[in-house]
Amino acid sequence: MLLTGDNEHAAAAIADSVGIRDVRSNLLPEEKMNIMKGFAGGAEPICMIGDGVNDALALASADAGIAMGGIGSDIAVASADAVLVSDEIKRLPYLFNLMQKVMKKVHINIIASLIINVTAVVLSALGILSPVTGALWHNCGSVFVVVNAALLLRLKDE
Repeated sequence: MLLTGDNEHAAAAIADSVGIRDVRSNLLPEEKMNIMKGFAGGAEPICMIGDGVNDALALASADAGIAMGGIGSDIAVASADAVLVSDEIKRLPYLFNLMQKVMKKVHINIIASLIINVTAVVLSALGILSPVTGALWHNCGSVFVVVNAALLLRLKDE
């Protein structure tokens, strides 16, 4: 869906060039926000992409707001959850893929750190680990979490 404050002809030209069928033009910022709020709480999360002052309310109302940082206004950037600095909308699939991988890493890191820490507490309570080795065990878990998260740096945009 394309929500724009532009006139019908400009909106239709942009929508046709990228294959968007649902076009709503001549919208005020409040109207964009109300449309976003109308979708809130649905089965699927809603993402809004915008670049201007008139998109700030809708960006903040969406489940995920993405601002086009290079050409966007400061208020749009401040209202968004993520910012595309390069202003290349073709990078959105990479952003979504990266986001899924980050959340998977977060879950893995939480589970791993819980297992490591619970193991250290149980082994310490049983007298198998001394306080010093328990602390080392905990620090090894922290290092694992940091290194595992740092592996995300290997991901490159294709």
